[in-house]
Amino acid sequence: MMWGAIIAASAALAGVLLQSLVGDRRTRVERERRELAAAIQAVLEAAVQLRNKQYLKIAARREGQTGGPEQRRERYDARSALTSAIDTIHLATSNRQLLAAAQDVFDSAVALGDAADDDVETAGLRAREAHTVLRLAGNHVLYR
Repeated sequence: MMWGAIIAASAALAGVLLQSLVGDRRTRVERERRELAAAIQAVLEAAVQLRNKQYLKIAARREGQTGGPEQRRERYDARSALTSAIDTIHLATSNRQLLAAAQDVFDSAVALGDAADDDVETAGLRAREAHTVLRLAGNHVLYR
């Protein structure tokens, strides 16, 4: 009779331990998913801000303005924010597709600011398409 109680208690403790381990893993996986989602969102938001600054640079150039140090600083700050967001996504995942998509978002946003006037539409389209690719890749990784 005593052995039965010991076995029953051991089984109950093992069950509790197993539940705890499964719960801890689920919690960790969910935390990592949230961190990756935040990293992807940060890249997307920073890219929008940099593209905005690049379009303002292009508009000023078309109006014959060179833009002063304040506008240049704002563009550099936006580029730095995107660089930091890219760094964060590299720390959150090793998914090559996602990392390549994030890098393309960066490269295309930077290239937009350097585009000649007759290439702005093409460069802008490339930047927006890169943004969409990252958004869709992020959705696939997070919700597959």
